Amino acid sequence: VKARSYGFIEILGLFIAQLKARAETELGAGVDSVVCGRPVHFVDDDPVADAAAQDQLEGAVRAQGFRHIDFQFEPIAAALDYERQVRSERLALIVDLGGGTSDFSVVRVSPDRARASDRGGDILSTAGVHVGGTDFDRLLSMAKVMPELGLGTLTQDGKRHLPVAPYYDLSTWHRINRLYNAQALRDLRGTSREAQARARVETMIALIEDRLGHRLVGAVEAAKIELSDRDLTQFSFAVRDQRLETSMSINDLTLALENSVERIEATIAETLRRAGIAASQVDSLILTGGSTQVPAIGRRLVALFPDADLVRTDVLGSVGLGLAMDAARKFGPPA
Repeated sequence: VKARSYGFIEILGLFIAQLKARAETELGAGVDSVVCGRPVHFVDDDPVADAAAQDQLEGAVRAQGFRHIDFQFEPIAAALDYERQVRSERLALIVDLGGGTSDFSVVRVSPDRARASDRGGDILSTAGVHVGGTDFDRLLSMAKVMPELGLGTLTQDGKRHLPVAPYYDLSTWHRINRLYNAQALRDLRGTSREAQARARVETMIALIEDRLGHRLVGAVEAAKIELSDRDLTQFSFAVRDQRLETSMSINDLTLALENSVERIEATIAETLRRAGIAASQVDSLILTGGSTQVPAIGRRLVALFPDADLVRTDVLGSVGLGLAMDAARKFGPPA
C-alpha cells in the first residue's frame, strides 16, 4: 500500500465528517447546524491571525456539509451546565487540564448572562501553559519505567551515565517514531556494548524493534489513572519473554509532577492578575479535563481556593455538553 501524507485541515475534515455521520445515524436525520468550540485565543496578541484561524476551522466544517455554523468559547461551554444551577452572579475560575495544555479562565456566570448570545465580555482573563496529561505520563515513565531499561546507569568504566535522549524519546508520545530507524538502533546497540546494565538496554532494543513504544506509553498512562483511585499500583509490561515490572505509588507520581504543578500554579496566579482579582474573590472553582483527577493536581488546586465552591464537571465531556446546550438554544425549536 502506497503511503500518503495528510495535511492538518484534511485530517480535521475527516474527523468532522465522522462526527456528522455518527450524529445523523443516531438522530435518523440530516444535521446542517453546529456550534464549534474554540479557545479564547487561537493566537495570542494577534487578532488578525486569530480571526484567520477561526476562518480556517469554519471552512473545514462548512466543507463537510454544515450550513449554519456558530462558535462558543470553550471556557464558557465548560461553565454552561454549572450556570444553570446558580442563582446570582459569581466569579468562576475554570481549570481545563487537557492532554497537552492547561488552560485557565476567569469568567462571570449568572442566570441572566446564560441567555446572552455573545459571552466574550464575561471572560475576564485567560492564560495557559503547555503542560498536560501527556507530560505527566512522560514524567512518570522517566521516573519509574525508564530506569528498568537502563536510564541512570553507568558505562562499564564507570565514568559516565548512559545517554538520556533515547529514554526521553521513548517516554514522549510524539517522539517515539524517532527511534524506529536503523541509525537509532545502531546507536542503542553501541550503548548496550558499553553499558554496565547491558541486559536492561537489550530489553529496550527489543521493545523498539517490536515497535512497542506507544503501547508502553499507554500502559504508563493507565497506571497514572489507577493512581487517581489508589495509593499503589504494580506496573507490568511484556517485552518478548520478559516483563518490565515496578511498583508506582501516589508519592512517586506527586514527586514526578512537582515542577509541572508549580508551573500550573504560576499560570493560575497570572490568570488572576490579568483579571485584577485575588484568589479569595473566586466563588467557584470549575474543574474539567482528565488531568484534574490526578490527586497531586486536585489537592493543590483546592488548597489555592479553600473558600470557593468546588465544581467537578464531566471531566472528559463538559465542553461538548456545553456546546450541545448552546446549539440547542441557538438552533433548536423555540422554548
